[in-house]
Amino acid sequence: MLTEPKIVAREAQTFAFMRVVVPQPEIGRVAPPLVDQLIAWIEEMGGTVAGRSFFNYPRCYSDGGMEVIVGVPTTTMMTPSGEVSTAILPAGRYASLHANVDYHQLHDANRVLGEWVEREGLELDGRRDGQGSWSDSTRLEIYHLDPGEHPSGMPVTEIAFRLMR
Repeated sequence: MLTEPKIVAREAQTFAFMRVVVPQPEIGRVAPPLVDQLIAWIEEMGGTVAGRSFFNYPRCYSDGGMEVIVGVPTTTMMTPSGEVSTAILPAGRYASLHANVDYHQLHDANRVLGEWVEREGLELDGRRDGQGSWSDSTRLEIYHLDPGEHPSGMPVTEIAFRLMR
């Protein structure tokens, strides 16, 4: 089940992250284990987790590869080390919907939100090249509830695309 898309305002958020580039079908195997590594790193460095984990897809390549930023919000900006970097998710207006569907159906939820953005005449942040690739965008999947945390037994994920001003 998907909620109706809407525009929401999001505040800037500090976070720790690890970046991978993988073919789209490999995201579910490669990216989720990084969340536990990030949480352990944050705690080891004396930081505090400030929200639910997310994936950001800042670049999609025409060959099917995707850059995935696996992130965990933090209460303060931390000093990066090793494979972990830190940054700030930008504040702004985001097109958003909530998906109470299995993880493998999130591709469709992303498509639904993208089609709504287009119908509404809204413009996403980032750049699109002539071959269907985009770059420098903020396209989030925020994992609000895991399957065991929701009565349906399905996860609840927010899909949020940052809009141009």
